[in-house]
Amino acid sequence: MPKKIEFSPGRTILISILAAIIVGTFLLWLPGSRNESIPLIDLIFTATSLTTVTGLQTVPITSFSPFGQCIILLLMQIGGLGLITMTLFILSIFVHLGLTTQMLAGQILELESWKNIKALLFFIFKFTLLFEGLGALITFLAIHQDYSFMYALFLSMFHAISSFCDAGFSLFPNGMIGFNTNPLMLISTSLLMLFGGLGFITWHELITYYSNFFKKKRRFLSLYSKIALSSTFILVTSTSILYWLLERNNSFATMSPTLTFLNTIFNAIASRSTGFITVPITELHIATLFVVMIIAFIGSSPGSTGSGIKTTTFAVFLATIKTAVMGQNSVQIKGRRIPKDQVFKAMAIISLSIGWIIITTFCLLITETRWEFFDIFFEVVSAFATLGLSTGITPFLTATGKLFIIATMIIGRIGSLTFMLALRRKSEAQEFQYPEERVML
Repeated sequence: MPKKIEFSPGRTILISILAAIIVGTFLLWLPGSRNESIPLIDLIFTATSLTTVTGLQTVPITSFSPFGQCIILLLMQIGGLGLITMTLFILSIFVHLGLTTQMLAGQILELESWKNIKALLFFIFKFTLLFEGLGALITFLAIHQDYSFMYALFLSMFHAISSFCDAGFSLFPNGMIGFNTNPLMLISTSLLMLFGGLGFITWHELITYYSNFFKKKRRFLSLYSKIALSSTFILVTSTSILYWLLERNNSFATMSPTLTFLNTIFNAIASRSTGFITVPITELHIATLFVVMIIAFIGSSPGSTGSGIKTTTFAVFLATIKTAVMGQNSVQIKGRRIPKDQVFKAMAIISLSIGWIIITTFCLLITETRWEFFDIFFEVVSAFATLGLSTGITPFLTATGKLFIIATMIIGRIGSLTFMLALRRKSEAQEFQYPEERVML
């Protein structure tokens, strides 16, 4: 009798992303999707970048027809919300989700309880449609005088979805650089990126929290939401300060204090996962680019449209260091003890992520001899963090180099540990323990 195949959440996510990339590549390959001939490797690269909401491009979006740009918009939306999440939502409209499906959905969404999966799925879609709709409306008000009504409407939808899903794709000629003096666009896009990167679970808890406050009911925020909120605030604030210190007399030198402030906040938020930028990247101080790599590597919150190792993982990592330095017996955050298995997972995620970046950088240094070390290193980190910024080398990568970046975008989107677990066979439970012995450190 053949052995039954077990689909773990990690394997399900990996298969769904690969399926979306294959379908997306086919749709972009159709003659009606392109204005010109595009090599297959570039179509695969574009579909991967869209599905993983990275934003790196080997060919400009103008190479695709209006129909192709609609496909691009759809792939961005699927990539931001996740194919599994969208499928479960559609299924929940017509049929009752069984216990097994609810458990799988709960594991994919990283929930401790899956009792209200259907309600949460509906919340995710309503929240997404609401803020993407508001973002599109504000964008339309900012650009409608420069384009025809229908094209301005499409551009507004495209920009709102790209911003909320942290995709970083833009149909504007100079991206966000052309709007670095437009406060309305800077503020609205910053909020879309921030809302998308905070995490749907956190937003659900915040809305419930304040709803219960007005109803005078018991209020509760999980440790996850507390970490997501505090770490997001600290990261955005610290990045903004560093950005301002490094760029106030450089790329922001000609801007007024108000515009400098708005551009600083915008770029600090965009550096976490979106990849929009309001000044040419070649004008940024190299120290600024290094800060961008660090922030992008940390990334957004779990359950959000962004990527990176995630803010909670980084928080557990810092708490583990504090535990070792203080000589404590358990990792604690905000009055709660973190389970050992999550501490191990956090260490594994960071170690595997750094390991993949180092190995990929080494390989690209061999295949991409035209470029300097920093350009390649920045490209790899940007791909892994699904940031989408580049120093300009992406279109000129060799076919082998593009394959490495494609793999890096996929692994960065689903997470290095999730990727390893997706490929691993289920191991038998260990029924014994080895003797303990200390080693020199």
